[in-house]
Amino acid sequence: MTKLLVIRFSAMGDVALSAPVIHTIIDAYPNLEITFLSRAFFKPLFNQNGNFKFKSADLNGEHKGLAGLRKLYRELKKEEFDAVLDLHEVLRTKVIRSFFKLSGTPVYTINKGRKEKQELIKGKIPFKELEHTQQRFLNVFAKAGYSTNLKKDAFLKISINETVSDLISSFKLKENQKIIGIAPFAAHESKELGIDKIKSIIETLTAKENHFVVLFGGGEKEQLELEKIVNEFDCCKSIVGLLKFKEELMLMTALDCMIAMDSGNMHLASLVGTKVVSIWGPTHPFLGFSPYQNKGNMVQVPIDDLPCRPCSVYGKIKTNEDIKCAEQSMEKISVEMIMSKIKINKNE
Repeated sequence: MTKLLVIRFSAMGDVALSAPVIHTIIDAYPNLEITFLSRAFFKPLFNQNGNFKFKSADLNGEHKGLAGLRKLYRELKKEEFDAVLDLHEVLRTKVIRSFFKLSGTPVYTINKGRKEKQELIKGKIPFKELEHTQQRFLNVFAKAGYSTNLKKDAFLKISINETVSDLISSFKLKENQKIIGIAPFAAHESKELGIDKIKSIIETLTAKENHFVVLFGGGEKEQLELEKIVNEFDCCKSIVGLLKFKEELMLMTALDCMIAMDSGNMHLASLVGTKVVSIWGPTHPFLGFSPYQNKGNMVQVPIDDLPCRPCSVYGKIKTNEDIKCAEQSMEKISVEMIMSKIKINKNE
């Protein structure tokens, strides 16, 4: 049995994108054992089987700083890994992989294409679809001698527990009523559609389409914002603060569709096999972050109609010109554009 250590600490979306890759590799190579090193919070994103292990890194506690990373390395070194794969390429992972390299363990590192992405958004190279992040992950495995294509059904397999089942029952769904999830927020405000349009979508879904809407978010600020929205509509429920992370994933499997920004929730819902209508403004799927098995459901303003897009790789806006572009990229997305994608989902 060959043992690989695979490292990816964050972010939520990138770790979610890595899960189908890990599932694919394990299925393709039965004699391969993978230990995935990440934050404990992300463990529910992976199918647990005999060839997969999850190792938690406490980067804010015992594994903090150089001394903490050295301690983490000593813990990992005992496993006698045959190779280390760095899917993150940040300072912490560079430190860990350097320890392994000095001890003679082969190390393979992701090429994130940072320069190419920046050149694309600045118009220095022709606009084209760059290599997807999941393919970049697969390329690291190929360097280590494990080459394969990404499976189309490498989803997270997760069953609904009693807590989630009871929550769904509390919705008191009418006959044939669909459950539509909406995740209005993103790590960067520039990638958010805006509360007014979210309300218009909810009104259309609940009043005209007879759907039940479930709102996803996190943190006190978002919780308060969503509670205000819920008070304005029937057949609408915010689940912020009601479920554990793993249970939110369970609930996502029960959705008929998730509407999400270019965000972690977009990737989480895609990971569990739910159809996702994703909304793209200042960012663009050509930069390599389109949702797994949901490319056909993306909503965005065509580049020909708004040549300033994309103006950011991840949503961080740096100039007044980019702020204007980001605002226009969201303003030009209509409720009708989004609803048309949901109707496609309904008829499939």
